[in-house]
Amino acid sequence: MERRDFVRLTLAAGAGLAASPALVTGCASVPVSKGAQTIDDLLHLGPRVMWVAAHPDDEALVGAILARSSIVLGNPLYMLILTHGEGGECCRPEGCKPDLATVRAAEMKKVARLYRAELQHERFFNAPLPVESFPPRHEIAKRWIAKQDPTSIVAAAIRKFRPDILFTFDPDNGFTGHPEHQLASRFVSTGARLAFEGPVEKGGPQAHKITHVFYGLNRYWPFVLLGAADPGPVTDEFDATLPCVGGKTCRDVMGEISKCHRSQANDMGTVRSMKRWIDRIYLRRADPYHDQLDPLDPGFKPVS
Repeated sequence: MERRDFVRLTLAAGAGLAASPALVTGCASVPVSKGAQTIDDLLHLGPRVMWVAAHPDDEALVGAILARSSIVLGNPLYMLILTHGEGGECCRPEGCKPDLATVRAAEMKKVARLYRAELQHERFFNAPLPVESFPPRHEIAKRWIAKQDPTSIVAAAIRKFRPDILFTFDPDNGFTGHPEHQLASRFVSTGARLAFEGPVEKGGPQAHKITHVFYGLNRYWPFVLLGAADPGPVTDEFDATLPCVGGKTCRDVMGEISKCHRSQANDMGTVRSMKRWIDRIYLRRADPYHDQLDPLDPGFKPVS
């Protein structure tokens, strides 16, 4: 257990349930925009799409929707990744020279090119494995803030790119329970408000309000049964089996692109082996301009 990431731990536990039929589905989709009855309808309107996450490789968990938007429909995509993932493991047979952070940064650049995305890659602290040693969420937040204010970084990226849609993880569980996933989402909340309501420097980027913010949710039935899923409700679903490129579905393209994360072969291999479950990406619409999500809230309970 000492060299396991949250994703692999929970997926491996759920693998024993794989023979059972799907027990949980998302709620029926609801309109997200006038004239757009599904997420795919919304993507066909040509929005600027932004993805904010803690780690290189997090995008694999919602990669089908990013592939559909950017690769198929040609929508501009911006990826803001807050850490270099230096606290993870190195699965490359040849090792990770000169260090894991450098290797993962290079892998993330390849991934961004394949998704046709602009990449902004920051260097905030990434809690080192084992999982049991992770600091509480609010303590990680303090370390991030001591380095540089993540709220300001998110706000500046939003004003620069001016997204219509932003995707991130759930702020309370973060898809896998990882406290840094939760923090990235919480800094999206504070950053989105600052980008819209904060002061504007003369000659600088103008204030911007994001039309649609979505949390990508883990509502897959093994996780629900294990009590490890994100909380509901689900407001929207995206069909990950829609066609992408080369005769492949967007789910398959996500799987192929995830192979670029060679240093994370264990986790990415597990995600690919479980992708038969990912026929839908579950989403919940969020309102960062109303919801007050404090990154310093000590809500994370260490794994026992």
